[in-house]
Amino acid sequence: MDKIATQRSFVLGDKWLYYKIYTGPKTSDLILTEVFFPIISSLLRDKIIDKWFFIRYSDPEHHLRIRFHYNEPDKIAYIINLLSPPLTDLINQDMVWKIQTDTYERELRRYGENTMDLAELIFFHDSQMVLKFLSFLESDGHEELRWLFSLLAIDSFLTTFNFGKHEKYSLLQKIRTGFAEEFAMSRSLKKQLDKKYREAREKIESFMDLNSESKPKYAIIIQILEDKSLKIKATAAKILEHEERRTLQQDIEKLMGSFIHMFMNRLFKSKNRMHELVCYDFLCRYYKSSIARSEMSRQKSKLGILL
Repeated sequence: MDKIATQRSFVLGDKWLYYKIYTGPKTSDLILTEVFFPIISSLLRDKIIDKWFFIRYSDPEHHLRIRFHYNEPDKIAYIINLLSPPLTDLINQDMVWKIQTDTYERELRRYGENTMDLAELIFFHDSQMVLKFLSFLESDGHEELRWLFSLLAIDSFLTTFNFGKHEKYSLLQKIRTGFAEEFAMSRSLKKQLDKKYREAREKIESFMDLNSESKPKYAIIIQILEDKSLKIKATAAKILEHEERRTLQQDIEKLMGSFIHMFMNRLFKSKNRMHELVCYDFLCRYYKSSIARSEMSRQKSKLGILL
């Protein structure tokens, strides 16, 4: 089954409808949560589409790339007609200045030909999770929650793929090293990150241990993360099965890095690479500290047994 050629390109009318919505970074969240999300929810509920996903991009103009998957050819007209009035309103309100449809070119080399469908399911549930969180963020109003959520969401995602604490630390170290090279990590930048982490450490450790009893206000965040984990569990198992059978066409750590990168792209409105550098650095420090505490506790327990 893995030898069957995987379709690379989808033109307009061929299973995927692909929109480019040109809008500013500041208005993109509003458009996603208040315009697209209700429509997407109805399309999923009525089984017009079975999955969708979005990314933020610049070419060099900032825009949203939104892709809808449908199985019945006649559904494309329904989707276009449903989206036309709200998109026209966005143009008339000067919130969007250009809308295009385009050919969807799958990144088969990055995600693997035999796991591309599985990757798109990850993209789908990731997009759903991010929009649910952004809707909550609008009501909460604390932008600080955005980067705190990124840490917890990455941790939850890796747990779903059976990464233990040491494996998470090892992966994040590799990702962080790549970003440090990209930013030509200077002593000054390292000092800034040191300072930022010291200031945020208590907040990070508290948030990473989030539960609905200690912080009922954020119970919705736990629910959002648990819902995604549950929905991608079977998909994660299939990807891990490919790894076990040695049929995975991409290294598992590189694949996880790509998934995490695209999650960060969806979550942050702008300056994504800098946000990634900071969040990966913070997660590395958190895992290192957590592993050290666990080891210290283990040594104390061992000493207690000997005494």
